[in-house]
Amino acid sequence: MRPWERNAANLAASLSFYGPVTLEPGLRLITSWVAHPVFNIALLDSPAPDPAGQGPGELERRIQRAAAHYRAHNRDWSFWVCEHLIGGRTLRRLYKIFDACSMSCIAEPPGMEIEELPPPRRPLPQLEVRTAAAEQARTDFADIIGQCFFIPPQLAHEVYCDPKHWGAPVEIFVGYDGSRAVTCAALIEAAGAVGIYSVGTLPGWRGKGYAEAIMRHAVSEFRRRGAAGPIVLQSSPAGMELYRRLGFRRCTRYYVFST
Repeated sequence: MRPWERNAANLAASLSFYGPVTLEPGLRLITSWVAHPVFNIALLDSPAPDPAGQGPGELERRIQRAAAHYRAHNRDWSFWVCEHLIGGRTLRRLYKIFDACSMSCIAEPPGMEIEELPPPRRPLPQLEVRTAAAEQARTDFADIIGQCFFIPPQLAHEVYCDPKHWGAPVEIFVGYDGSRAVTCAALIEAAGAVGIYSVGTLPGWRGKGYAEAIMRHAVSEFRRRGAAGPIVLQSSPAGMELYRRLGFRRCTRYYVFST
């Protein structure tokens, strides 16, 4: 499996946390238990080649099918497009295609990979780490994610606090400085890789190594259990400096459009 394929497959597995998956030709449609568009997600499941002529192409047809699905479920929604799954002409027209469908780009996260984390370059904070087995850890995870990714508190708690959504394959790790939850990460082993997601640190604790510490702890725990393969992620702007410093390299790029 090529790096970009591994990255996209791991991402698709992680996003299935948010709800049941419907498979249609060329599409993977995740319908969440909440109505927010960020959690109702369409993904390309196979290449969408450039059109033969000047008319609508395969991507446009899949957007329309996804729109019909979410309309039937009364959901606003978002569409993640991996650059490697569309043709060059389609990529150049991407914003126009989605604009015609009344969807706007909300993010362009690079997909990144590294074979293994290098040794730390500096002393890292000592953390007490808790998992989703603890109710308080689920609540704290929701609070950190809400603040770091600008999700309203009530919505974050609805998405992340129910224990039935947690456990393999997606697991959470919450790091505590004393009694205060300050950082978190979610991991999944899928598609021959360990995927890191939802890395966040509260504003007052940033720049001190907490995110790196929780990532290293979580990866070490997965490795201890036998999880193999490279480490993959999709970076937010806030995380880019850390990931580059650790040696992650871009293998693809995603474009996220939302209603």
